[in-house]
Amino acid sequence: MRGPAIKMLAGPGSGADALIEAIGARDAGVESGLTEQFVPVTSEALIAAAPDVILMMTKGLQSIGGIDGLEQIPGIAQTPAGQQRRVVDMDDGTVLSFGPNTGKVLAALSKAVYEPAS
Repeated sequence: MRGPAIKMLAGPGSGADALIEAIGARDAGVESGLTEQFVPVTSEALIAAAPDVILMMTKGLQSIGGIDGLEQIPGIAQTPAGQQRRVVDMDDGTVLSFGPNTGKVLAALSKAVYEPAS
């Protein structure tokens, strides 16, 4: 996401999909039938994908005013993730590529997804 007008959903083969798969979770984009790494998404398709957690790049989340701004994007509030405010943001470079910190990234993502909020 870059501003409220650019919404993309990650699919198979994307960095986000690899991170999600590595922690034993299911990518809502893959589950909804996407066949490309990243595709523009409509509000209706986002609602149908029904993500439990939204994984976003930090700069994308900042570009829309954080989680409060995200909730104003059509379709977000109608997803399980939007209703529970379950959003994980990660550094853009981390989501798009892998490197020596991948283990730490996976541990942090796993904690954010699986551990209850305090």
